[in-house]
Amino acid sequence: MQTTRRILVVALCYLLSSYGILMSLVLAGKSVIAPSGVAGIGLLILLAWVFHLVMSVHWIADSPAQRWVPLAGICTGTLGLVLWPAEQTTLWPFSITDALRAFALGGVMTLPCVALAIYLVRFHLTRRPARTAPPCR
Repeated sequence: MQTTRRILVVALCYLLSSYGILMSLVLAGKSVIAPSGVAGIGLLILLAWVFHLVMSVHWIADSPAQRWVPLAGICTGTLGLVLWPAEQTTLWPFSITDALRAFALGGVMTLPCVALAIYLVRFHLTRRPARTAPPCR
C-alpha cells in the first residue's frame, strides 16, 4: 500500500510539473546542441532531473540513496535555476533580478516537483540505510 501511494505521489508531481519539466529539458537540449552564453547550464538542469528521479525511485523502494545524491541534487537544481538567465543571450548582461525572476518562474512551473524534492532531500538525509545481518557461518 505504501509503495502504491508513493508511486501515485511521484506520478502526480511529475504530471503536474510536466510543462516545466518539458521546458527545462528543451532549454537543456538547446544549450547542449547550440551553446550560447554560459556552457554547461543545460547539463546542470539534466543532472538535477536525473538526481530527482534517482531520489524518487529510492523513496518508492523505501531505501535511502547515498548521501551525496540529495546534496548533488540541491546544488545542480539551484544552480540550474539561478544561472538560467546566463544561457539566454538576449538578457546579457543579466542582473540578480533576472536570476531571481528565472528562479521564481522555474520554481512555480515545477512547484509540485520542487515540493517533492524538498521532502525527498529530507528523507534521504535523515534516514539511515537498513543494516543487513552478518552472514551465517
